[in-house]
Amino acid sequence: MNDIPPPPPLHADLAARILTGGEITVDDVLILRQGVFADGAVDKDEDDLIFYLNDQDVDKDIAWKEFFVDALTDYFVWKQQPRGVLSDAGGALLIDRITRDGEIEHDHEFELIVNLIFKAREVPEDVVLFALEALEDNVLKGSGKLFGAGRRRAGVIDEGEVEAIRMVIFGSGGGGGLTVTRREAELLFRLNTESSGKKNAATWRELFVTAVGCYLMLPQGPPGKIDVEEIRRRDESLAGMASGEGVFAMLIDAFSNLDPAHRDAERRKLSEKNRRDLDDAHAAVEREKIDRAEIDWLIERLDEDDNLDGNERALLAYIKHKSVDPHRRHVRL
Repeated sequence: MNDIPPPPPLHADLAARILTGGEITVDDVLILRQGVFADGAVDKDEDDLIFYLNDQDVDKDIAWKEFFVDALTDYFVWKQQPRGVLSDAGGALLIDRITRDGEIEHDHEFELIVNLIFKAREVPEDVVLFALEALEDNVLKGSGKLFGAGRRRAGVIDEGEVEAIRMVIFGSGGGGGLTVTRREAELLFRLNTESSGKKNAATWRELFVTAVGCYLMLPQGPPGKIDVEEIRRRDESLAGMASGEGVFAMLIDAFSNLDPAHRDAERRKLSEKNRRDLDDAHAAVEREKIDRAEIDWLIERLDEDDNLDGNERALLAYIKHKSVDPHRRHVRL
């Protein structure tokens, strides 16, 4: 275990008074909460004080956990610039402070990371992967450290782990929004391989398929369902409007009584919107395509353990149903 740095000088007396009794009580937490939030902001010294107290090997009232998450979320997300963004430096500092003893030791430390990922607009990918790797370790060892007292089923993905993975990957800041990165998808494949054949939570398959599918087909968009046929119909309709047919022509007729300058201005607005709609429709279809590099990546993942399990078959069925890429036939279904 690394040496614990001393408390910030400004709060050294307060830290000493709290630790005199050999525990952090609910009354201590109340004093801390009132002091830290008195000015509506958590500053660097208060951040250091909270981490210093958290590192102490003393009993802590359950109220400490809520205070720890609330205060440090406020500091890392809302009191930094730009507001709502966990910077690379902030992410590195967070990981360093939490792993001072070599790993995530307490459930409230993991809860802080998940809360930051969920609430921040942007989070470094290293922080997301740090959380996912901690979950992977929790699955393998079944230690229960990330979810409170009590061992979990080693090698099995339980419901709590599924929901934690979902929050980490699809949280506001995870992967740059509701997207899934390659490194996240690779970790999900690894988790699936490690837990294959076990009595995992029923929701694991849906999350695995949806998340990896999002990486392959929606690298720039959210994991919502896209009706490809509807997009194509919309594309054709917009193209017709652009050529003066349908609703577009009717709208132009409606402007016929306007003065020429006004009519030309309105026509330009419609044309610009028309082009934007066409671009949006094309972009939505393009996001659903799987390119050659992604196909090669997928085949490599499927070949790693020489065993195509039920979750991987479900993923292939999902891709076959959703992808508009004509090259999807190269994926072995």
